[in-house]
Amino acid sequence: MFILREIMLEKNITSQHLANETGISKRTIDEYRGSRRKEPSLSNGLKIAKALGVDPYELIKESD
Repeated sequence: MFILREIMLEKNITSQHLANETGISKRTIDEYRGSRRKEPSLSNGLKIAKALGVDPYELIKESD
């Protein structure tokens, strides 16, 4: 499961800020962190991880 929302809350980062840092649209960021749980492509996932300063594996939580 992609846990972008939790990491963004923890780091107090807005969708707009992340969009500015990654070049990914705010709407797409919102889809990644929203209830529909759309997961990013590998390249977008890497951009997001870099902008958040986390290891890409931290964005993924294994399902129980």
